[in-house]
Amino acid sequence: MWWTADEWSAMTDADSCGMCNDMHLEENEHSVLIGSTPAAHTRIARNQAHRGYSLVILRDHVTDLADLSPEQLLAFWSDVQRAGSAIAATFEPRKIDYLVMGHRMPHLHCHVFPQHSEHDPTRNVDISDGPDFRPIEMLRADARALRAAWERFGTPPG
Repeated sequence: MWWTADEWSAMTDADSCGMCNDMHLEENEHSVLIGSTPAAHTRIARNQAHRGYSLVILRDHVTDLADLSPEQLLAFWSDVQRAGSAIAATFEPRKIDYLVMGHRMPHLHCHVFPQHSEHDPTRNVDISDGPDFRPIEMLRADARALRAAWERFGTPPG
C-alpha cells in the first residue's frame, strides 16, 4: 500500500511523529536508551534477533539525509560510528551493517545491525528478523554493557 499525499504529510509532521514523541525516554515500547548527544539518541532495540541491534535517531525532525547541513551530517554519522564501535566492543559481531530507510517511519534514523557468526552472510539483511524479545532484564543488562562502551568511546566531534 502506498501513502496518499495527505497520509504522507501527516506521517512526516513532527507533531505526530512517533520517534519525536519517545526517542528521549529511558525505555519505550521499542527500545532502551543507550546514550544521547546534541545530534541524536542511540537506543538498543527490543527485538534482539541480532544481538546488539540498535538505532541512532536524529534529534531534529528531518526525513532525509539530503536535508541536513554539513555540520548536522557530520554529527549524525559520528554518532552512528560511535554506536557501531560500542556494539563491536560489546557484542563482537563479524560485521555491522548500517541501514537508513525511513519509508515506514519517516524520521531520520540509522539501523546499526550486527551480523554474528551464526548469521548467513549470503542472505540479505532483514531488520524484521525475529522477533526475539528477550526478558527485559536481559535487555537491560545488554543496555548497561552497551552504555559503558558508548561512554568509553567519548563524545564525537561536531
